Amino acid sequence: MMVFNLGLTAGLVELGDQAGNNVPWAFSSHRTTGAPPLYPKFLGLAMTLLFAFCIGYGATVAEPALNAMGITVENLTDGAFKKRLLIHAVALGVGTGAALGVAKILFGLPLAKIIVGAYVLALGLTWFAREELVNLAWDSAGVTTGPVTVPLLLALGVGLAETVGAAEGFGVLALCSVGPIVSVLAFGLWLEAGARARPGRR
Repeated sequence: MMVFNLGLTAGLVELGDQAGNNVPWAFSSHRTTGAPPLYPKFLGLAMTLLFAFCIGYGATVAEPALNAMGITVENLTDGAFKKRLLIHAVALGVGTGAALGVAKILFGLPLAKIIVGAYVLALGLTWFAREELVNLAWDSAGVTTGPVTVPLLLALGVGLAETVGAAEGFGVLALCSVGPIVSVLAFGLWLEAGARARPGRR
């Protein structure tokens, strides 16, 4: 635990600070040196959104809590829901939520409408899913408060908000929380639909 905390403080927190300072440099002047943007604005914005997705995806895959949860789920379902499938489904949701949160900061999108729409979609998918899948999906949202994901995404959101002059950088983690719910529910329903469509299944 001491080694983990040391790596977290000296590695991930520092990486998050660097991301917050340097990622906006892709589309705007560097906020400390004043150097011109690295890319044209449209390309820089696209690369920023892609980076947000990748950092959300990668940080989620590295979360210790999600790996432990994946092992438990695979054991409880007798291998029906593989650990690797769960991890990638959750990571896809977190990455998408991170990109959407960054888009909210960059383009001034209304956070309330995005969150309400996302939870309406999550509740709609919940209506059609089995109880076991619902429990798994809604529990998966907790991984966004892990020690790997939070420092990276918070620092990125704060850095981007300061660069573009946004009033606040809230919303990144909120969207990263609802993203896994939607992705796991959608993935589970897709797997169930595929299983029913196979010959010999009803």
